[in-house]
Amino acid sequence: MDRNTLLAFALSMMVFVAYLAYSGEQRARIALEAGTEGASRTESVAGEADSPGGRAPSETAAEGAAAPSGSGGSPARIGGVAESASGETGDVVPGWQEPAPQTSTIRNARVVARISNGPALIEGWSLVDYVERRSDGSVPIDLVEAGLPVLQTTVAGVVGADFLDTRFEVVRESGREVVQRAVSSAGVLTRTIRLDQDGYGFDLELAFESHRRDPVDARFEVLWPAGVSQRKDFNEVSLLAYGGEEGVTRELVQAVGGGGFLGFGGSEDGKQRVAGRSRWAGFDIRYFTGVVIDASGSARLDVEFEPLVPKESARARAALPSMAIGAGGELEDALRGYFGPKDPSLLEATGSGLEHTVNRGWSWLEPLTRFFEIALDWLYAFIPNYGIAIIVLTVLVRVFTAPLMVKQMRSAERMRDVQPRVKAIQERYKDDRQKQSEEMMKLYRDEGVNPLAGCLPLMLQFPVLIGLFYSLRSSIGLRQAPFMLWIDDLSEPELLFTIPGLDFPFRVLPLIMAASMYFQQKMTPNTGMDPVQARMMLVMMPAMMLLISYTFPSGLVLYWTVSNLLGIAHQYWIRRQRQPAG
Repeated sequence: MDRNTLLAFALSMMVFVAYLAYSGEQRARIALEAGTEGASRTESVAGEADSPGGRAPSETAAEGAAAPSGSGGSPARIGGVAESASGETGDVVPGWQEPAPQTSTIRNARVVARISNGPALIEGWSLVDYVERRSDGSVPIDLVEAGLPVLQTTVAGVVGADFLDTRFEVVRESGREVVQRAVSSAGVLTRTIRLDQDGYGFDLELAFESHRRDPVDARFEVLWPAGVSQRKDFNEVSLLAYGGEEGVTRELVQAVGGGGFLGFGGSEDGKQRVAGRSRWAGFDIRYFTGVVIDASGSARLDVEFEPLVPKESARARAALPSMAIGAGGELEDALRGYFGPKDPSLLEATGSGLEHTVNRGWSWLEPLTRFFEIALDWLYAFIPNYGIAIIVLTVLVRVFTAPLMVKQMRSAERMRDVQPRVKAIQERYKDDRQKQSEEMMKLYRDEGVNPLAGCLPLMLQFPVLIGLFYSLRSSIGLRQAPFMLWIDDLSEPELLFTIPGLDFPFRVLPLIMAASMYFQQKMTPNTGMDPVQARMMLVMMPAMMLLISYTFPSGLVLYWTVSNLLGIAHQYWIRRQRQPAG
């Protein structure tokens, strides 16, 4: 990569990577804060939601509650709901006692799930085939962050039917299924979660039996929370929704309610409403996702993102369509769910566009990113080491782009040949910029040199570079994939040791990458740049890229380093080819 390439690449990538670097720094800062005051506030929010005594008082039912039955004016119970002689449902539900906390366990070959009878349904979701490395050893990764249980369920649109703070009674449980119900002054909500026989999917069935005698418009709502965490797999936590033609809406948890990265936009109540109807919604981290999916196969969900503790936790609220039910009627609906790895084959098999949970860059870039993902997996099938597979992929990319690179390098070498004459013109006409430009253009024309000849090949390379960036960054195969020696996880920045006293990580690959960039620039002809500026760029560009890449996954830095070394060898070969024999 010559100086022109480097400059153009840096300018194009600065905005692209600045957000990643900024958000990484912010995540670290917020995570530290969350360990003190923020953590206590998050626990407070979760505690209020789980506490049986924390249930908000139900609203007084409107006129038209179910008519009483029985005699003597004594209360009659319907599904545990007591009615007064006047036929109005009250806030207190005689005969119904909120049960004690209870956890059920369901499992299949891939998942062990802890199902709570608290306001939220899922309090733990461990993946058998994926481990989390901790100081005390490796354990199956649990995708539920402590203090943020998943899937609160409620009925909206019916006075007295708010179940968000209600603890449920376990009606039935088996190896893969749990059925629960809760009673309010307006009716009974029954929820059933059923784990698939194999894989990471589940069914969520909801049924509401109204105890009102007037017709109502009711809808089911489910909530999926997410929070900032210090766990490695959770360093990029987002809420997301997908609406087909509208594409994916993805928002970092820290930005929910804050108007986004630059602080513009947002609503007065801090909620972000997803445009149109969505097919699925939930939370997202780099290699895993959890979403509820419209079981009808269409896009019927109204989705909004709302903050819980600003910059620390937020949740996605997904509402099914409102439906009219008559007096004493019932409402039933269902959702599918997926809570597992972002493995492209599994996501595509699930359907509903779930493959869009993988962040492959802009829509026009997705096919190229996917191509590199497939190529990397294909190489890994023959070379069972992702580090070596990345090196081979880098070589193949260089081979296929060699014609473009040769044209660019030869153009740079021709510019190098005329540099003495260019400098002479600059010195001769240093006080007359217009004359200087005219003479330089005449020189380029006479010598058949086009200073912009290398730009088109460079522009054609950018999609390749960015596609590789996304494919290496999002490929779940790289998670915890070792390379060699101390590089034991290509999805994380490598660490040789931590400098004593400074608590600063010492990384080798970024240093090698920066050094290779320096020598590559040193070999590249100075095509008219001011000498002082050229010396500054010789140092500043590698230093800037060192800073940016220091927190990049080691797989990405490995690709970048190998690409630089191949570029140096290619430039050296071009220069030798141009030298006269003997």
